[in-house]
Amino acid sequence: MPPDSPTLCGDWTAAQLAAHIVLRERSIVEMSGRIPVPALQRRAERALEDFARRHPYEHLVDAVDAGPSWHDRVGLVPVAWAWSVPAVREQANLLEYLVHHEDVRRARAGWTARELPEYVQRSVWKRLPGLIRLTMRGAPVGVALYSPEHGEVRTGRAKRDGVAVTVSGAPLELALFAFGRQSVAQIDYDGPAPDIAALEKARMGI
Repeated sequence: MPPDSPTLCGDWTAAQLAAHIVLRERSIVEMSGRIPVPALQRRAERALEDFARRHPYEHLVDAVDAGPSWHDRVGLVPVAWAWSVPAVREQANLLEYLVHHEDVRRARAGWTARELPEYVQRSVWKRLPGLIRLTMRGAPVGVALYSPEHGEVRTGRAKRDGVAVTVSGAPLELALFAFGRQSVAQIDYDGPAPDIAALEKARMGI
């Protein structure tokens, strides 16, 4: 994939998305950009753009593939040591890596869905309850996510007020939906048309 390829992450190119993944595991500045403070977010964005400019795309891709080691550091505060622990990386990064992989694949015309191994789909499903508590807390209606092979999970609003819309699909597709990729997630809706329309336009994600 060329470095200037579009992604589903706003204006980020493939190179900037790769830089984000690398910095996410190595830089306290990038981590602080997740805090809803505009100054910190602007600082993190500048750091990302500078990092993407200074490092060849091939090196960024190799760094994503290799993952961090305990001695990696970008900036004054070391954080990579925690991400270098295999159990931590697997627990924290499965959804991050899968979704960002699709952010690059599905931003291009003619994409087709991948057939993931069942054990990967099961792992995604196990993470959905925790994911939707974070990413779908602002959903405008109560939502149930349903997968025929795995069952159903409900948002907090659905548990409190009842299910208005059921969204069905494979676990990865449901994760894409929950991360705000409604336009590319291969899912089916069941519910009143106005509620579905509101959900399709809702902003979801971290």
